[in-house]
Amino acid sequence: MKSIAELAAALISAHEGGPLLDRVPEHLLPADLDAVYALQDEVIAQIGPVGGWKVAAGLGDPPLCSPIPANRFLGTADLIDGEKRRIFLAEIEVAVQLGEDLPGGAPPEAVEAAIASLHPAIELIGNPFVDRDATPRNLQLGDLQSNGAVIVGKAMDRALVDALASLPVTLELDGRPAHAVGKGAGWDDIVGAIAWLAGHAEQRGYGLKAGQVIITGARALAPLNGAKMIEGVLGDWGRVTCGV
Repeated sequence: MKSIAELAAALISAHEGGPLLDRVPEHLLPADLDAVYALQDEVIAQIGPVGGWKVAAGLGDPPLCSPIPANRFLGTADLIDGEKRRIFLAEIEVAVQLGEDLPGGAPPEAVEAAIASLHPAIELIGNPFVDRDATPRNLQLGDLQSNGAVIVGKAMDRALVDALASLPVTLELDGRPAHAVGKGAGWDDIVGAIAWLAGHAEQRGYGLKAGQVIITGARALAPLNGAKMIEGVLGDWGRVTCGV
């Protein structure tokens, strides 16, 4: 492995059942956030197009983010081969779908107007590495922050925006609660993160486009440990399920 292109190809292959990565050459390890995003860009160049983004609303200034390829957005009825995709962790998130393009520099009111709907979502985290614990964090971030797939549920009542900061969220595995939380990013946090993301995505040559889905950060999360059914319950507002 001699180039970023080869590293990106190896990451994509590992997420699709190919050989796991071990001992990535030192000169290919992302040294800083610019290099992280350069690796993400190379992965997208090979696997694209972009179907949406992940951004950690309410965490960090600026927050961490990653584009997500369109072919990793799945429906609740899709068959997901969790073993082939190396899925080991599930996260329950609040997702938004854009109804119109959102340019960089858009004020908060324009961001709110561009958000067409809110959805419950499951992000499935994959591990393409032989030894994840020994893998440098920047390499994991460059691997599209370990995204394996995103399952998006039905749109929720928009009145949810007033309840987001204290939204009860439960992750169930095979019908049993695995993790529950009672707070998370509020509406202002989410709008602010997407406003920042609009400029960031534009600078990277993508932009935020109508129809794209943005997941806004893990709320409840847990390792699968062999579980086959995953469900996210967002209070009385919505739920989303998938099988792996």
